[in-house]
Amino acid sequence: MPVKVWKKVVRIQREFLLGGGRGGKKISWVRWSVVCQDKNKGGLGVRDIRLVNISLSSKWHWRLLLPGIPLWKDVLVTKYGDQILHTVYWSDCRIPSTALNWWKDICTLEKVVISKNWLAESVVRKLGNGNSTFFWSSLWIGEAPLLVVFPRLFSLSNQKNSFVKDLCEYVGERWSWSFSWRKDLFRWEEDLVVQLRELLEPVNFSLVEDSWIWRPDPDG
Repeated sequence: MPVKVWKKVVRIQREFLLGGGRGGKKISWVRWSVVCQDKNKGGLGVRDIRLVNISLSSKWHWRLLLPGIPLWKDVLVTKYGDQILHTVYWSDCRIPSTALNWWKDICTLEKVVISKNWLAESVVRKLGNGNSTFFWSSLWIGEAPLLVVFPRLFSLSNQKNSFVKDLCEYVGERWSWSFSWRKDLFRWEEDLVVQLRELLEPVNFSLVEDSWIWRPDPDG
């Protein structure tokens, strides 16, 4: 729903409740956010159209991450590029000047929510065969992407855009990680590699495709 539309709907709601229609205005003695709260919290239980619109728009971010290429995805990929099928950092999204208003609303959703990277903070990659999960930039192991945990190693890597499976091979009945660096490592950098290998030790692959899953809610 375009911003202008939901704002108009909210204005109609306010005028109806406050009796300020027909060009007249009345004083709002209670904040609209309070009016939209549940009745058991002191509100009137009026649906917050703004939050409903944000919720509906955010679903498109999630649907783009789901597997499969239905016709609507194919159209968007043709128009805006296949990176939209993998991105979770929409705050960095570049919006073409020719983009539809609907797409602009989808891309700028982070500007109207509490956290600009809410999607990246809410989902993780579930590792399967490792063929579509970026080793450094995807959140697939630990609490943060490896480029955040090991920024020095990422800066030295020749495999910045490689997938997990590209850096691992089965040798001697076990998985072995193979890294390529743009220079010989100092001792302290080699120690970082040891830490990285220790973190990767429990990793196992399967035959299923990698997928996105929602992170567990810390509040249950």
